[in-house]
This record gives sequence, structure tokens and C-alpha cells, in this order.
Amino acid sequence: PSDIDKLQTRLSDDKNTLSTIWKRINDKRLPPIPKSVLSNYFDVLLDYYETITSNKILLNQIGKNLLYLLQLVNNEQTKSNILNRLKQYHVILNEQIENDKFCQVDLSFILFLKLIAHLYPTSDFLHPITTPAITLLVQAINHCSLKSLGSCRQVLFLIDLIKQWISRSHRYVPEIIVLLIKLIQLACPIEKSQYFISSSSKQIENNQLLVLKKNIDLSNSIKLTIFDTNDLDDNNDSHRATILQTYLNHLIDFLQIYESLSAIVEIAEPFKSFLVTIADTTKCSQISSQCREILNLIDTSKTTCLTNRKHLEQGKEQAKMLKLFEPRFGPVYEGKKNSRLPKEYDERLRLRRKYKREHKSVTRALVLDTEFIAREELKQQVEKDTQRKRKVKDIQAQLSMQEGEYRKLQKTK
Repeated sequence: PSDIDKLQTRLSDDKNTLSTIWKRINDKRLPPIPKSVLSNYFDVLLDYYETITSNKILLNQIGKNLLYLLQLVNNEQTKSNILNRLKQYHVILNEQIENDKFCQVDLSFILFLKLIAHLYPTSDFLHPITTPAITLLVQAINHCSLKSLGSCRQVLFLIDLIKQWISRSHRYVPEIIVLLIKLIQLACPIEKSQYFISSSSKQIENNQLLVLKKNIDLSNSIKLTIFDTNDLDDNNDSHRATILQTYLNHLIDFLQIYESLSAIVEIAEPFKSFLVTIADTTKCSQISSQCREILNLIDTSKTTCLTNRKHLEQGKEQAKMLKLFEPRFGPVYEGKKNSRLPKEYDERLRLRRKYKREHKSVTRALVLDTEFIAREELKQQVEKDTQRKRKVKDIQAQLSMQEGEYRKLQKTK
């Protein structure tokens, strides 16, 4: 199909259209499809991917097809198409930030960034597509809204996405640490916390949005998924506990990702006071035990880091030599110029003089050889001429003798 309308029409008639098209692309018995047609089909599939937000199976199937197509035709057209979509999301995000100072991302934005992480390597720090994409993601994280549990759920999806992006490269993203601190503040009573980051009222309306007010059991809790479109009640403690538990799981993952950094002690230090307060005041035993587990992880990372950390040391200054009175040695004349040229330049001059000397000797030898050859040739020519003259004289003498004898015979007759 050349456009999305034709693809949707074929999908409405036959649900196995994508499989049929993919079998045709891979069928080696038929002539290969031109790369321009495959690039156009890649754009059509990408348009269709953005229109779907609820069908997980279909999204996975389209993602696999896009990956295989990208391996077949990774040209400028596919790259420019994805970059143009990133620019569109960037414009939308900037408009929201200019109007409200903070933004709320939709599901299509998260799914598109998950697709980029599936298609391209996220561990490359200078990739033409993933680097602008992670910049856009960090901008969304830096200006995300935390007004309700629904917005907190969207933020958790962004946190999960950035965790997927940096899991291999261990790239340090300070914006994610600030966001994690702001989120954990919402679960901690203000009067009992010793560390607090001030936030704008446009970003956070309720400073105790995730504080549990009654006992909650999370043994049968449902895991948050990106396709869950149900509205969350801000006054429901089970929803609060689910979001807080998911947040703590992400915090554990980030601490494990960054445990190899030498600054892990300073990164994890702001979380300790909040975790201690939540572990002592929360009304959920699972969350309390999880907070203590994170505190143990922070202490272990701190001990390991401090034992392996080496502080910068200033190098020792070398002792300065004392200025002594030394005799001044003048140049010695050895019958040739005493050059104080660099070694390489002096060697080049020496080779040039040697070349000129050898060239002159060879030229002289060639001249002498040429003169010798000319003398020998002249000598041989002179010898040949004398022999020819001698033979001519002999022949003439014999002819004259024969002529005299012939005349004597004529007289006698």
C-alpha cells in the first residue's frame, strides 16, 4: 500500500495483511521489490503505528516489521522521516511549555520513543537519531507535571523509558535524579522531612499526593502498564500505593545502574532522609520493607564506592636547579662551517650534498665512457678504410701486370 488509507482498508478486509505483505517482501521466488517502494511502505507503517495506542499485539508486530524494513533499507528517506516526526513532537512540547511552563505527554509520544529505542542503538552518544530523541525525552522529564496520580503514572512511564535507554551506556542524566526526588517528596509528610526541593504550583498542586492515609496490602496489586487508560482517583490509597511501589522499583534500578559511578554517594544521599521517613510513617508493610531494602543498597554502594574512590592529588613539584657559574664554550673551527641546525635539517643537507657529489661523479664517468666509445669507433673505421685502400691498390697492380703481358703477346703475333 502506498498510503495509510489503503493499508487501513486492507486491514479492515483481512487482519493478516501485514503478514501477507511481509511474506511477499521475503519471497525469493519473486522479483525483489525496489528500495524506494520499501521506503514508502516504511513511512506508511510508521504513520499507522502512531494511530494505534491500545492494541499491544499489533504494535509489537508493526515494530518488528519496521525493524526488518530498516535493516533492508536504511537510507536518508527513513532517517529524515523519523527526524521530522521528532521535530513535530518538539514543537508541540515547546508550545505546551511556553503556555503552561509544564507539559503532559500523551501515549503516542511515549510509544514513538519506545519504537526509536527498538530501532536504533541507544548506547551511542553521538547518533543522528537517538541523541535528539533522548534530548527531547529529557526536556519532557524536566518539564513534566505532577498534579495528579494520572500525571504521575505518565511520568513513571517516562522514567521507565529513560531507564531502558541508559541501561547499557550508564549515561548520567541529572534531570531524572531531580524528578525522582520530587516524586519521593510527594510520599513524605512535609513536617517530618529534613530535605525538601521547592517546586512550582503549576507543576505540583498537592505536596502530599502520595502519602498513604490508611493501611494498604499490595500482595495482590496489579502492575502498571502503558496501555492502562483507566483514570486514577487522587483520593484512592491503593492507587497511591501502586504508584509508590512502582516508583521504588525504578529507584532501585537506577541506583544499580549508577552504582559504578564514583559520585553515587552524592547522588543517593538526598533519598536517604525521605526513605527513612517513609519507612517509619507509611501504613503499607511492603513499601516500608522496600524502603529499608533501598537504604541497605545505598549503604552498600556507599561502602564500595568510598573504598574504591581515589581523590585527586596535586603532582609533586620538581626541585629547581641552582644557577651555577659555568664557562662559556665558543664554537671550534674545524675547516668547515659549524652549523647549529636541527638534526633532521642537518641530515637532509648532508644527504643533498652527497647526492650532488655522486651525481657529478656519475656524470663525469658517463662523459669519459662516451669519449672512449667514440675513439674506439673511429679507430675501427680508420682500420677498415686502410684495408680497403690496400686491397684496391693490389687489384690495380694485378690488372696493370695482366695488361702488360697481354700487349707483349700481341706484339709477338
